[in-house]
Amino acid sequence: MFEHFSLDDEFDAEIDLTPLVDTIFILLIFFFLTTTFVSPSLQVNLAKAASAAVVNERKEQLVITIDAHGTIFHGSTTLSRKDIPALLKANPDRGINLFVDRAAPFESFLSVVDEARLLNRKDISITTLPDDRE
Repeated sequence: MFEHFSLDDEFDAEIDLTPLVDTIFILLIFFFLTTTFVSPSLQVNLAKAASAAVVNERKEQLVITIDAHGTIFHGSTTLSRKDIPALLKANPDRGINLFVDRAAPFESFLSVVDEARLLNRKDISITTLPDDRE
């Protein structure tokens, strides 16, 4: 009268991992692409310059940011003025790219440029916004 019914007899209980692997690859590609387009980690109000030009050739650069309070950063790491020569000596083949807030004290900017010039570094660029002059 009653039949014995078992799922084990009719179904093979295996999990298909293909969609999971596809999802992981898509996430990896997304993270790889978004990390290549990362701008400086700090938001600074850049000054405008009439001579600002877009640089087409971009080699690997050492990005140094100076905020409105005069604090010097490399990435998200705070640097003291004593740390700058060691950072520049450790990266002699990388150009120096400065992101300086327009309200930053001139002394902070000058300390970075001065240390670079003492090490005979001439590969300093200052990132600015283009001026809207016609």
